[in-house]
Amino acid sequence: MSLLTKLRVVIDSNVLISGLIWGGNPGTVIKKWRSNSFILLISPFILAELVNFLEQHGIGDNEKEVIVNEFQTGATKVIPSRKVDICRDKKDNQVLDLCLAGKADYLVTGDKDLLVLKELKKTKIASPKEFIEIIFN
Repeated sequence: MSLLTKLRVVIDSNVLISGLIWGGNPGTVIKKWRSNSFILLISPFILAELVNFLEQHGIGDNEKEVIVNEFQTGATKVIPSRKVDICRDKKDNQVLDLCLAGKADYLVTGDKDLLVLKELKKTKIASPKEFIEIIFN
């Protein structure tokens, strides 16, 4: 990857939600995306998980619309077609499908089932803390 090429990153919904609600390392990852430090890849599946969480936790319609709109307009939408089947949790496979379809350099996740994989083809799998340390320190 040349210095002129931005990293292509998938942020798992658990990290998106943690970052939006509680901040911390997941919040720092989102701030880095908002400052245009990398290209965020997003799929209908991750957007649906985000919307579902916001609805279940009583986030008002206006705030929910602002949050979802930011990700719909600021991220690169990818529609995965390939079907990975390596995780026991089928939802995790959909995140991996997005990584492959979007040619992601990194998957940032807090999911232990995904973290143990360490990588999938050219996608490195890291926690928010690891991602920040590797890329921004």
